[in-house]
Amino acid sequence: MECPLCFHESTLFEANVYLCSHCSLVFKNSKDHLSDSEDYDRYSSHQNNSSDQGYRDFLNKVVRPLKELLPPKFKGLDFGCGPGPTMSLLLEECGGEMSNFDPHFFPDAPLLIPEAYEVVTCTEVVEHFKKPHNDWKLLVDLVSDGGLLAVMTQIFDPQLFSYQKWWYKNDPTHVVFYQKETITYLEDYFDLKLLYTDNQSVLIFKKE
Repeated sequence: MECPLCFHESTLFEANVYLCSHCSLVFKNSKDHLSDSEDYDRYSSHQNNSSDQGYRDFLNKVVRPLKELLPPKFKGLDFGCGPGPTMSLLLEECGGEMSNFDPHFFPDAPLLIPEAYEVVTCTEVVEHFKKPHNDWKLLVDLVSDGGLLAVMTQIFDPQLFSYQKWWYKNDPTHVVFYQKETITYLEDYFDLKLLYTDNQSVLIFKKE
């Protein structure tokens, strides 16, 4: 099976799940992907919104370390904001001029301007990428040189837990999973430098 991130050969890892020998991406067989309409129905059921303090606290796992790296004023984009944009509001409080993009709920394609943003956030999105090579390229291309890309996704660490018992893989819309070695691959391939990680889910890159 060809890896959808680096296009190297992968081997069977679990039933219908593959492990890339080159970039260490773990990914589900594309035959098991939901359709776009099924994805939309599941995403629409999410109750996250800006009035939910629990959701704001969750996003603050990214905002707190990101604040230490932000310029006083910046132009930013929340990529994959979902039906209730909240990250953009939190970053506007930090001096940002923010826009929202989501392929299902805010599909404003003119916002996808290469190198237009000093800050791009992408929380709980990259695990949904069905074509991760193309999707990561789009994401990185949005960031201006020297800009910041903040990502949240659960990192798979087989030394801490088994894939079979990992709760994160149970969501059928989660189709690709990243290990520490995958993060290193992304840094090298896309000319990124990892400035911060909590080693669990938060990654803040600088585009070199």
